Amino acid sequence: MPLKIELKSGERVIVGDCIVTNAGQRARLMIEGRVPILRQKEIMTPRRANSPAKRIYLAVQLMYTSGERPDHYASYLRLARDMAHVTPAAQPYIARINNRILTGELYKALKETRKLIAYEEEEMNQASKVYGKTAKETASPRELEASLLLKAAAKLQAVRDSWKDKKQKDLNDALLYNRRLWTVFIDSVAQDDNQLPHAVRSNIANLGIYVLGETFSLMTNPKPAHLESIIKINRSIAAGLSSTAA
Repeated sequence: MPLKIELKSGERVIVGDCIVTNAGQRARLMIEGRVPILRQKEIMTPRRANSPAKRIYLAVQLMYTSGERPDHYASYLRLARDMAHVTPAAQPYIARINNRILTGELYKALKETRKLIAYEEEEMNQASKVYGKTAKETASPRELEASLLLKAAAKLQAVRDSWKDKKQKDLNDALLYNRRLWTVFIDSVAQDDNQLPHAVRSNIANLGIYVLGETFSLMTNPKPAHLESIIKINRSIAAGLSSTAA
């Protein structure tokens, strides 16, 4: 069946490896044949790919429009593996994307990746709400960050103290709170306008990746040692932030 597309003035569409722009008034196109097609709202540009999920989308998009080249597939695998490691809860989304890729359904893989982007944005929204709620009760950004880290550490410590009788829901809730908090920190230091020294930003990002890795370990093979490691890091950074704010 031919595909009918209506383009507004200035709207673009990808057809194969070409970009078609409507340079005139509203137009209607009829496209026949088996060729990759993406409407403007579905197109991801390198500039807009500013998050892990969006970079995965861009890699799948390149696979779809340029053919399943080994370099694009290798890029996708690396990005998907890194996100699955840092954000364990994203693994079901990535599994569905993998299934679509393996069956050659790349356009449907893009649809699944949009769900991953929506999940990522919801995670950031939830984390920002936690940050904003606490901001009203603190006097400075450093005090705010220290307060949040200590609150997360307290939630984790409560689970550690009752480890033998722990409830999985309590562990999951504490890990989710801490993961959202660290997601905000990692995103913050990755912004171009962040004024912290590059070395400090790099250290925070590396610590964040370590914390999220320990979180993954706790979700797959719970051990108190992983919990103690996260608690120690949270409290150490909170102490440093508090001394800076003083």
